[in-house]
Amino acid sequence: MVWVGAWAHDPTAYNLSPPASLARPDGSTRLQPAGYSALPPYRNETVREIVRLSAASSRLRLRLSNEFGDRALHLGSVHIALASDNDSIIGPSDHIVTFAGLGSVIIPPGAPLLSDPVDWQLPAFTRLSVSVFYPEDAVPPAHTLFTLKAYAAPGDLTTTERFSDATAARTGNHLSEIDIVPKTARHCVVAFGDSITEGVVSTPGAFHSWPDRLAERLAADPATRQWAVVNAGIGSNRLLHDTPSTNALARFDRDVLSVPGISIVIVLLGVNDIQYSHRFPYQAVTSAQMIAALRQLIVRAHEHGIRIIGGTITAFQGSPDYTEQGEAVRQAVNNWIRVSKAFDGVADFDSATRDPAQPTRLLAGLESNGHLHPNDAGYAAMSTAVGLHYFTRPSPCGNRACRFAQVLSRRRALQMPGWEKGNER
Repeated sequence: MVWVGAWAHDPTAYNLSPPASLARPDGSTRLQPAGYSALPPYRNETVREIVRLSAASSRLRLRLSNEFGDRALHLGSVHIALASDNDSIIGPSDHIVTFAGLGSVIIPPGAPLLSDPVDWQLPAFTRLSVSVFYPEDAVPPAHTLFTLKAYAAPGDLTTTERFSDATAARTGNHLSEIDIVPKTARHCVVAFGDSITEGVVSTPGAFHSWPDRLAERLAADPATRQWAVVNAGIGSNRLLHDTPSTNALARFDRDVLSVPGISIVIVLLGVNDIQYSHRFPYQAVTSAQMIAALRQLIVRAHEHGIRIIGGTITAFQGSPDYTEQGEAVRQAVNNWIRVSKAFDGVADFDSATRDPAQPTRLLAGLESNGHLHPNDAGYAAMSTAVGLHYFTRPSPCGNRACRFAQVLSRRRALQMPGWEKGNER
């Protein structure tokens, strides 16, 4: 049985540090960035979250995360069904989700948990509703829902077709990934980034992020239908610092390398490192430090036989933290991404979205009012910056160790019990 990642909403940590002025040894002070405090706990409550598969499945499983929890997480019941309007489900499609055959489960602190497989033939881009009942106090996930929709209501309503007393839930229900046994997909590409990868400011619930649009492009072309897409974007993510989300170097193994079926990762990170350098000067980073961090991601991807595509950082003049110094850093990093050949390919998101007359700005028709995030049209343009040729040929990644890892991975897969002919990676 071969699993492939088909959807994700990665976990991260609450940072409980309050905003403060901290004394330096020389007597001056520096600002400490504010963290996100936990929302009120879920208690005797059902949270229903709407997701979309990026590829067709014959079987699926859920991954739920308590990886940043400091206490056991009790899930009273979990159900999955076809999503209807808003918080409604199509009742006859409801499936109970079990864990080692049990409908209720406790996830230890710091751990993820995979469900038992659910046999279900589903086409690509099926919208699913995942409902979780929390019988006792549970801290909501720290990763706020910016592009997805979720609803909460009192009691165990996991099998209820429509909530009668629903409220919008700012965060989801600890669901962090859906894996599938695919019908056609044999590989997964992970989009690894910040809010611009997550799709912030796109239409909520419409699945208009650039990874969603890329999945649609891959599915529309017969030559690239063997790919699923996982969105591993987290708002405000940075390469080198936490707050308000876990830094990219720290989360790369969990959110990228552990995704089943991964063959390519597309990295788009850096604008928040630049912005926070202005906002909190004691956390300022240079272009050389950012490039060194990207090189770390390249080496770690290649060690696992994964090709890695570098995304250029998009323009942000007009946003509150724009400075000429920050723009110089962005240009230096983008130039390195384009010309160094350190990556196995380049997705020039900057060229696809900038204003030709003012290249330090996003094109007006492609951006939101904040001059930082693209709008729906901008995310569609970003998806076209990813060349489909990366998905139509089995080109190796960029060094001998990576190519050896690819061969070894393939040989091991072919020796696995239950490996089905035709499912070779």
